[in-house]
Amino acid sequence: MRDLRVIEAIPVAHRIVRRHLAVKPGEQVLLVADPQTDMAMAWALAGAVEEAGGEFTLAVMPARQEARATELTAILDAGLERADVIIGLTASSGAPTYSRKVAELLGQKRLRAMSMVMRSMDNWIRGAALADYEELDRLGHRLADVWAAASKVSVSAAAGTAFTAGVTKEPVMGHPVIVECGIAREPGREAAFSDGEISQRPLKDTFEGTLVVDGPVAKIGAGDDPIRIEVRRGKVVAVEGGRRARRLQQILETVPGADHIAEIGLGLNPMSLRNGDFEEEKKALGNVHVALGSDLFYGGTHACAVHLDMVIRDATFLLDGKPLVQDGRVVG
Repeated sequence: MRDLRVIEAIPVAHRIVRRHLAVKPGEQVLLVADPQTDMAMAWALAGAVEEAGGEFTLAVMPARQEARATELTAILDAGLERADVIIGLTASSGAPTYSRKVAELLGQKRLRAMSMVMRSMDNWIRGAALADYEELDRLGHRLADVWAAASKVSVSAAAGTAFTAGVTKEPVMGHPVIVECGIAREPGREAAFSDGEISQRPLKDTFEGTLVVDGPVAKIGAGDDPIRIEVRRGKVVAVEGGRRARRLQQILETVPGADHIAEIGLGLNPMSLRNGDFEEEKKALGNVHVALGSDLFYGGTHACAVHLDMVIRDATFLLDGKPLVQDGRVVG
């Protein structure tokens, strides 16, 4: 009976293809899945692409764990040269989003992308998926301009997070701050579904302070055991806590370069659920996420086999000392 959920997926897929990606007749759309993908989502998208006049190719790549979590296969890298759109549906890794080749083609404005990696059908039909994405996209661009004009980010939260970082000024996909609010209609744009965030890599060597990660973590999950992380000059120097902290320490010890702070992201979606799913929670208005590992997608040069998002709930986000988001409300 589980396969009957494709009925719920069909109208969502058509909305994504028509409104969020604006797929046009004749365009080549690459759908990338893995053995853990909910294929009802893939088939629904394939049908929607065909109905819009585009041509889909559905590729199933191997499941990726920490050692190669940002790598596509060589065949997919080559195929991207002829694609207009990539939709990542892998459930084991973020490879279709964070691969070097995708970042390169986005930067050249030869591709547009939609990330649905590590998501399930619930991410299509509940919570963040129900937001007004036109309004969310407008909000994201407005706040991205405010962030890009600042010099310093400061983030704090009641659980103990307190860190600062410099603002990177080099444009990525046309702007110093990436807007991921569900709309990617032109080459060089990237979005996700469900969605709702702005983000950038911090200025090199400027990230300083303490993270107390009380929300879910990619590949580690949620729990009632916050992870305390000390960071100096953009590198993790200490990790404390329970089960989840031990798992993070294991990743840091076995994946070269995973101690690098790659991203600061600010959630903007007022419909997101607080349900322990990091892909859902990192988009929630008032939540901040900090990622470890690869920053290639964010215009950096630090290659790593992982890009590990860690959610900090109910944060206060300041730019040059002025609040942008506070107590779950946009105030900037």
